Amino acid sequence: MNGEKLYVLDDLSFFTVFFANLLGFVFSIYLLKTGIKKVHIYFILTVYFVNSALMSDNAILFLIFWGLSGLMLYLYGVIREEAAAISKKALLISGISDALLIFAFLIIISSTGLPLRMSGSPIGINGGWIVTAFIFIALASFAKAGAFPLHTWVPEYCEKSILESTFLLPASLDKLMGIYLFARLFMNFITPSEVLKIVMALLGALTIIAAVMMALIQHNGRKLLGYHAVSQVGYMVLGVATGNPIGIAGGLLHMVNHSIYKSGLFMGMGNVESQSGTSELEKIGGLSKKMPVTFIGTLVCSFSISGIPLTNGFVSKWLVYQGVLIAIASSGYMLGVLYMICLVLALFGSALTFASFMKFIYSSFLSKRPKRLDGVKEVSIVRQIALSINAGLCLMIGIGWRFFPLRFIDRILPVKQITPVGFYSSPELLSVIVLSLLFGGLIYLIFKRVRFDEAFVGGQKDSASFKISGVDFFNEVEEMPPLKSIYTAAENKWFDAFELLKAGARNLAIPLRKLHTGELSFQLVWIVIGLFVFLFVMARGG
Repeated sequence: MNGEKLYVLDDLSFFTVFFANLLGFVFSIYLLKTGIKKVHIYFILTVYFVNSALMSDNAILFLIFWGLSGLMLYLYGVIREEAAAISKKALLISGISDALLIFAFLIIISSTGLPLRMSGSPIGINGGWIVTAFIFIALASFAKAGAFPLHTWVPEYCEKSILESTFLLPASLDKLMGIYLFARLFMNFITPSEVLKIVMALLGALTIIAAVMMALIQHNGRKLLGYHAVSQVGYMVLGVATGNPIGIAGGLLHMVNHSIYKSGLFMGMGNVESQSGTSELEKIGGLSKKMPVTFIGTLVCSFSISGIPLTNGFVSKWLVYQGVLIAIASSGYMLGVLYMICLVLALFGSALTFASFMKFIYSSFLSKRPKRLDGVKEVSIVRQIALSINAGLCLMIGIGWRFFPLRFIDRILPVKQITPVGFYSSPELLSVIVLSLLFGGLIYLIFKRVRFDEAFVGGQKDSASFKISGVDFFNEVEEMPPLKSIYTAAENKWFDAFELLKAGARNLAIPLRKLHTGELSFQLVWIVIGLFVFLFVMARGG
């Protein structure tokens, strides 16, 4: 193509490719015990398509591999018959993102007169068409990553598709690709106006709070994790949308962190499902002693997604919050108020995430174990290793984030070094926690005053009939008058952009069906009429 580079490995590509392949390595360990042969073939193809898209510098080449990765989402889904319908929906939404990207790239190419490169210099907002291109690319990245308003395929797909596809695509690699494109939009395609920045930030904040409220009331473990896979994208979008180095650093770091802890959570849920035969939270419980490695790994990943200090999730959220604070300080009054709303929603969403995972961990591992699960054992060693690697990365990045991966991100941004505004010292906090544990252990060794006894409920020995179900923790939230109507509307898919578009298309087709009898001769008449209309428009344009 006239000496143009087809592939490039600049700092952003290298950062994303590195973690995509690190996760791919962990997934390959977990998949060693997968008996479905198609999964191994699809896994190799998926990693190839994702790597090729992330390294493509030519826009056409990027579009090809972007579309092929969306096709893999469909192929994984149809392995299970019950996931066929949602797989078609995911494929159609992926097709919408492809179409949006094609239109956006054509607009940019026609506006600049130059071939579009993924690593090129951004152009300024110049007219409505460039704004349209910006919105189209943003929506395409939202569709891939699973952000509002093109998010509704994610929870259902996570619930019904095979486990291997959930932690491979919606939980990790799709997030990397979607936010990679969103970051490219801000850094290499179009310099957004302040209005576009705040619109994107508000969509990110809305994604956080809407999805976490839906996660709070779920009774299926997979679907709960699916809604959180949507909610966490909001932090990434919010961070990048601030447009300042600390916010973008937080968004990119959260992109990686989410892929690590969320794939770990799906592995943990998959381990429980494979041993118990279900992902319904009310049908499981008390598995912490039966599956200790799965419990500890899932607990660490739960702490991470909830933003508990010394985990990677806390660090990236902390940077996103600082990015929003900088945006508040550097914006005018009205924009500052809107950014403040975004910050409040993000903080509230983090608190609700913690509450949601209290429910998840209690229901899966700490509640009374049903008799039928007394014979449950830990999963195979390779699956324990895969989950342990993810949990270890959550802690390693949470403690040593300044050295890895922040130094990667420093090279991506147009500043020499990211310097957080607030104070947070991982070594000092770690020292306090270690000393507290040592002091507590010393007290136990000296006094040994710990009593173990059976639990009693109203004088009766504890049994499964007295089980307190974790799924009922937040049922009252769904019945609150201000929220009940919103939850009902969500169940009826009033907030599902895809379903609304589909219903609109059906209504639009009703009068068209009356104008078409289906006969071949009548079809030829419409073809001729269409040809005359086309020629008339072309002649007027000439």
